[in-house]
Amino acid sequence: MGRIDGSSEALQQLRAELEPIHRDFNRLDALTLRRGLRLPRVAVVGELSSGKSSVLEAFTHIDFPIRELHGTLFTTALILRCSSVAKADAKITTGDKSPKSETRIQPLKRSGADQRDLGGIIEDATSSLEIKRIDGSYPQHGLYIKLSGPDLLPLFIVDLPGIRWQAEYRADALLCRELAEREMLNPDVTILAVIPAQDSPNVFKILDMVRRYDPRGERTLGIITKPDMATSQAEQIKFAKVATNMDPTYKLGLGWHILRNRSASECGISSLERDSIESELFRSSPWSSIPAQARGAWMLRVRLSRILQDSIKKSFPDLSKATENKLEAIEARLARLGPPLCSIDEARNYMFKVAARFQILAAAALRGEYSDAFFGEITFDNVSSPSDDTRVRKLRALMGDLNSAFALVLVTKGAQQRITDSEHPPENETEIPAHLQPLVEFYHQADTTSTPKNELVSHVEKMLSSNTSGQGFTTEKMVTHLFRNQSSPWESITTTHFELAKSSVKAFVEAALAHIIGTDNRALGQVLKTFVDPFFEQKSEELESKLKELLKYYKEGYIQTHETNFRRILLQGQSALQTTTSPTEQGAWSTTRSNAEAAVTEMTKYYNFALQTFTENVIILGVENCLVSQMLEILNLDRVLELSDDKLKVLTTEPLETTQRRAALQLERSDLTAALKACQRHQNRGVSGN
Repeated sequence: MGRIDGSSEALQQLRAELEPIHRDFNRLDALTLRRGLRLPRVAVVGELSSGKSSVLEAFTHIDFPIRELHGTLFTTALILRCSSVAKADAKITTGDKSPKSETRIQPLKRSGADQRDLGGIIEDATSSLEIKRIDGSYPQHGLYIKLSGPDLLPLFIVDLPGIRWQAEYRADALLCRELAEREMLNPDVTILAVIPAQDSPNVFKILDMVRRYDPRGERTLGIITKPDMATSQAEQIKFAKVATNMDPTYKLGLGWHILRNRSASECGISSLERDSIESELFRSSPWSSIPAQARGAWMLRVRLSRILQDSIKKSFPDLSKATENKLEAIEARLARLGPPLCSIDEARNYMFKVAARFQILAAAALRGEYSDAFFGEITFDNVSSPSDDTRVRKLRALMGDLNSAFALVLVTKGAQQRITDSEHPPENETEIPAHLQPLVEFYHQADTTSTPKNELVSHVEKMLSSNTSGQGFTTEKMVTHLFRNQSSPWESITTTHFELAKSSVKAFVEAALAHIIGTDNRALGQVLKTFVDPFFEQKSEELESKLKELLKYYKEGYIQTHETNFRRILLQGQSALQTTTSPTEQGAWSTTRSNAEAAVTEMTKYYNFALQTFTENVIILGVENCLVSQMLEILNLDRVLELSDDKLKVLTTEPLETTQRRAALQLERSDLTAALKACQRHQNRGVSGN
């Protein structure tokens, strides 16, 4: 029985072609952690006694045992791998086609580094596998032989059981076709379709089965065997034409190849003698008309090597993309770590660059110019939180939305009570745009309660009736009292707005500095502590003072309503009283009622006027002047110049862990780049043209 010999000339020839490209591609696959690159896979499919085993022996010089009668009823997979240690392992898988059945795996006793007799292993597998019908069908078994050694090429060879067409072997035929079809379904498999050169109606039937899974023949190489058995000249000419791939009926994308099989009397001769006898046959007519690259075992090894190389190369686009993505991720992590800083001058120069870059980003954000990559893509979906990273980077747009939300909250919830008038119903309520709704919800302000105007006037009338002071003084004082009660929610709403504005600006500053310095860089935390935190602590105090200043007049000052309009309303009321009533007790009551109505009306007018002024003051004098426009002062060149050497050391000195992490990333980047270049050398160079 033949032995598996990795040092044979045939395997060495294949190995010389396949091993470098597979090694380089596999290295890149492992570095990208894809683990998706598979061994080049070849499946040999053909009829029973078509010469499949001879085909395998021809291009590997491994003796595959020949079973002429019924052949095997299981798949034989030979997995070759290149390694420093020689080892052979074999296992069999057993299982039926039932969904409830689980595939069982068991090792073969014959496995071991010194047991490389392929025929013996197959004999052991055949005796261990019980090919019995289960529910009218055969189980699908497989034999897997994994062979490792320093002289072996990386290859996955699948020897499928011979296809039967005869009716008496119906169950066998069905099992063999199912095993073959399951293998051909794999788009990574190169199919060797074996066709014997004999005059038979079913001789090319195997192509019909193959074409169901490879319609264009892009991964099918046709192999014509037993050319010396073609007795008639017509048969010889027919198969010689097929071998040239010129017959449109049998044309394949990978073409055809022709081989001569060993005869029964030649089983003991060497592979070199076998190749020599084959060459002698192909020098005769009509076989000599076949191109040299399409005949003989030697050229089959050459062609198959190129086909398998192309099969490996198909994975390069995805592998290359995965490599580029990983390199981008490594570059991003290195950027986040920042450069190593060794001296004070390097540290100060680094901080100058950070400050200059911050000034550029902050100024662009204040102008609302978002062309820098830091700001990301321009989007039209603003339905998100002000703390969302994509929104805080577009700071001017976010502040505009925040100010609009603030104004809406003041309009809808800024009054202590909503005064309704049945005679003059209010216009449509203010609608809150969908993109501002999430921002409005941050204010957590209670809804305004509704109060009918008549009830409020009656309440004011009672208060005026119990007051003995002068009429004008009492009415003006009442307007002030009503206004201060009505505007009491302003303080809490504005406090919330200042907090939201401050947190938004701070989030922008932190995002900008993280982008510039890197989130993995220790300097980021020190810069935030040194420059950012003190700035916003100061701004919190300034905004608190600014709010007191803006509310001082409305809470403590002498409220001066629009005097001309106020006196006109009073005079009109007095004139009406003089023409309709006499100075009786009822008249006095009507005057008080009129003054109460005037106070409510005047307060409402003044509230609307003051609301607009207050809103603009909060946005311009508070948010813009005290906070947003001051953002550039956080970190600039002057502040870097003021840093002492000791402070610079604290800012830029990194821990040993960071240094080691940077070195590891740089090494990984170097390995990936080298592996990618190695794979690119195996790629075919295209030709430019129109």
